[in-house]
Amino acid sequence: MRIALSSYTGVGAWFIIRLMAEGHKVDYYLSKSEYEEVLSGLIPAPRIASIDHRRTLQGFGYPSYAGYDLSIFDLTGKGRQADSSKSECATFGDGSFECLLEDDREAGLEAMEKCDINVPPYQRFDKPSQAKTFVRAQDKRYVFKPFTPSGSTQDTATTYVAKDAEDMIKNLDNLYSAAKGQSFILQEYIKGTEISVEGWFNGEDFFLLTCDIEEKKFMNDAKGPNTGCGGNLIFAIHEDMHIYKDTLLKAKPMLKAAGFKGVIDVNSIVTEGEAYSLEWGPRFGYLCCPVFANMYGSGFGDFLHAIASGRTPNVKWENAFGAAVTISIPPYPTEIRIPKAKGIPIEGIDPENIEELCSCFLYDAKLNGKGLVTSGNYGYVGAPIGVGDSITEAFIKCERLLERIQIPNMQYRTDIEKVCSCKFDTLSKNGWFS
Repeated sequence: MRIALSSYTGVGAWFIIRLMAEGHKVDYYLSKSEYEEVLSGLIPAPRIASIDHRRTLQGFGYPSYAGYDLSIFDLTGKGRQADSSKSECATFGDGSFECLLEDDREAGLEAMEKCDINVPPYQRFDKPSQAKTFVRAQDKRYVFKPFTPSGSTQDTATTYVAKDAEDMIKNLDNLYSAAKGQSFILQEYIKGTEISVEGWFNGEDFFLLTCDIEEKKFMNDAKGPNTGCGGNLIFAIHEDMHIYKDTLLKAKPMLKAAGFKGVIDVNSIVTEGEAYSLEWGPRFGYLCCPVFANMYGSGFGDFLHAIASGRTPNVKWENAFGAAVTISIPPYPTEIRIPKAKGIPIEGIDPENIEELCSCFLYDAKLNGKGLVTSGNYGYVGAPIGVGDSITEAFIKCERLLERIQIPNMQYRTDIEKVCSCKFDTLSKNGWFS
């Protein structure tokens, strides 16, 4: 197949390695030239100046996707470009509908309510002063969640779980500033276990359902700032499970009416008897989807094409469990570029061994001569991936890869297996997987 992958920051560029390993021809379109060294030497050079250049109403150009079999967007935020792609070939990962679900926090929650998906009480605010008055009056514990600027990304550290009402009031001004002055919601805090339910939707039905238990905090024991994902456990589930019936299944009529095709997850907090959904992820999840790709195994590109084309995919699992642990160097988890973080040797991954490259999700890396070094993109190097027929086997394989990788000042959590396994056991005991 001829495939186009369009990216804003190169976060999904690793999928090019995965797809090329299966024999597909992949063209890479990158919106911001400062990210062009991501995976340089391992994948085709990105096309910054696009072919068949056209103009949107805002004046920004984007390529024609005519002639491609499949078009993939690795993040939401370029709705018009993705909508244009959908008119020309099978496409998933972004679009006006996807942007509305993920980037407009309030619209996403309203969509859940229309689907009869349970959500915690929430309120939208445009200014911190309004929110402070509200929190004082309610005197409850809240979670701060900012909207995402159009065509951009939002720092994960701007999501904040307050200890109590006073803690939220004290931090609102700083959070608002860090979130680039975007509108935000305050969502009532629910004590429980966080889990995402993910499925691949071909316009008619869901296929290959999974659950994702991940740790967002940077350090062991849930300390430090929020990150995209410090490590996770992915496992296959079936359509009769309560966790699916109470969350993602309820979205099927809405997705069908919208003509949605692609991967989508619903992130929720679950207690012993209730699921409270928080937000949508209507695109590749990191690290969820790289792990899923390895659990699915061979034919991953054909699977993506079937979903985006509205056909029934080949339903199979090579492994039912997968795990990953994020590795990084300073200045991560900040997104500040510093010169000394570029060109740091990455040992333990053979760039000529395609199996090793596919077994480790890579981002801040590039080929330098015969070895890998960091590309200087704020230190988020990637994550080794392990898959297996049990939680233990998946983490053993992940740990073996992790032990081989050597990078000066390498950072990673050492408690991901323990924490994720404990959450899995709690959810299982409470009947969510029955």
